[in-house]
Amino acid sequence: MSADSPSVVSTELRFAGIPASPGVVSGRLAIFSHEELRVRPTTIQESQIPEELHRLEAALLRTREQIQGIQDHLAKSLGEGKSDIFEAHLLVAADSTIAGAVRRQLELRKVCVEHVYQHVIHAYAQSMRDMEDPYLRERAADILDVGRRVVYNLLGRKLADLYSLDVPSIILSHDLTPSDTALLNRQLALGFATEVGSTTSHTAIMARSLNIPAVVGLHAVLAQCESGAPVILDGYAGLLIVHPTEQTRYEYGQIEKRRLAVEQSLEILRDTPATTKDGRRLVLSANVELPEDLPLIAESGAEGIGLYRTEFLFLNRVHFPTEEEQTNIYQQVVQASRPHLAIIRTLDLGGDKLPTHQGLDPEANPFLGWRAIRYCLEKPDLFKTQLRAICRSNPGGKVRVMFPMIATREELVAALGLLGEAREELKAADIPSATEVEAGAMIEVPSAALIVDRLAPLVQFFSIGTNDLTQYTLAADRTNERVASLYQPTHPAVLGLIRRVVEAAHAHGIWVGVCGEMAGDIYMAPILLGLGVDEMSMGSVAIPRVKKAIQSLHYGECQALAERMLSMDTEEESRKALIEVAQRSYPELVT
Repeated sequence: MSADSPSVVSTELRFAGIPASPGVVSGRLAIFSHEELRVRPTTIQESQIPEELHRLEAALLRTREQIQGIQDHLAKSLGEGKSDIFEAHLLVAADSTIAGAVRRQLELRKVCVEHVYQHVIHAYAQSMRDMEDPYLRERAADILDVGRRVVYNLLGRKLADLYSLDVPSIILSHDLTPSDTALLNRQLALGFATEVGSTTSHTAIMARSLNIPAVVGLHAVLAQCESGAPVILDGYAGLLIVHPTEQTRYEYGQIEKRRLAVEQSLEILRDTPATTKDGRRLVLSANVELPEDLPLIAESGAEGIGLYRTEFLFLNRVHFPTEEEQTNIYQQVVQASRPHLAIIRTLDLGGDKLPTHQGLDPEANPFLGWRAIRYCLEKPDLFKTQLRAICRSNPGGKVRVMFPMIATREELVAALGLLGEAREELKAADIPSATEVEAGAMIEVPSAALIVDRLAPLVQFFSIGTNDLTQYTLAADRTNERVASLYQPTHPAVLGLIRRVVEAAHAHGIWVGVCGEMAGDIYMAPILLGLGVDEMSMGSVAIPRVKKAIQSLHYGECQALAERMLSMDTEEESRKALIEVAQRSYPELVT
């Protein structure tokens, strides 16, 4: 966020993107950027060197104060473990080697200190990248991050921090990582918009889970906006409206009144079952990322937690959480789910969810690389620590654990073997733990869907991750806008795999859930119902609307719809069929 950003004409500007998380909010814009300024060299006189060094010292002091403030803020709001990453940043800001190099370059080149500092910091970061030690290579990110902050302070500009907003704001950025959104202050981050992204990127998924309105895929808007500008963010229509007119504000006020009336009508459904008009009962449960989301479960009427994403415990920190720390969190998850059960998914790092400072090298194709169960099976000590913590989360009771990205039977057998070892270790150490553990496999890789009859005897349930299943089936990166049109959840191939999983599971007497984004989409409810799934897990905010949709449908009609859609040739045909059903069965939710 720059105090001296170029001003824009105060006429209404509308930018259309992709609706990523529902809701409408208005407020002031906060521009967040990972990009750094490029400082041109300005010649100085030798007599100016002492003053330039004084400016640098002041900027370094200001930087240390800012980092300490962020660290204190995170320690209070998220706990000490989330704030210790900034210890490394403080060390960089106080590094005398860097300061000495800047002094020498300043005396040699006689150009402005901000240019010299930027040059030195880049050279220093590159030297770290060239080191063999993976931990030291990761220090390059700290150096560049701190260097960016110092340069902004030298220029008198303000750098926005997602985790230290001081007023309620709507965030605009080129992109936000899952780590960025994990640190959002929910009281001050009203919503966010990004220039890139898709509805199934993990950042968008997390926005829905956090109940924060979001719009993604806004192209080239940063240069046309200024921090502090009044905006309306429409997460339903995918609009960012800058400098809205009074007429626009009035129109949105009327729209919100109508939407509020619908939301209030859904309140009475909270404690009712998700049962179709002809008696087919489904379980609707919640996807959860952070412990702060747990109160939303009861508020939404969810029947437990269908997916607890544990990887967010491992992001934004120097060291992985201990067994005791994990046990404490998982106990909170189990407690929040009662009287229902929680499904705790084991670590799904990789792809676009990379841990900070753990020495994971970037991969050319991370979504096909070393992630999820593949990572865990090669880190058995880390994996068993998590499995022991999960088993300890409900002493004397039942827990559910789920393994992500299973592609082969061998992987599932290996994971179950380590789960058995973890349980035996707890028993041998006389540590109280669950007496019953139900294990499940996520079906999100086509190979798993094709051998599902061989996986079913090993587990107690399946959960279909439709985001990755669609991505891998159609070879369409769900984060790549260039192939967005190929990402088709209702493609006959995807629907056929879902049907295959359901039939094999039911033949072996186990249940099937869906925890991908299809589950929270009211347009998709008829086809998932018709394909025979038993459970749907979604962001808490979507549960009342999906429940209303299910209560408005007939199971028999949905079964007939599924048969028709499986024989359709194009995604467009499928989409039109689902829109027609939604408009006929629950028009108040889709108008």
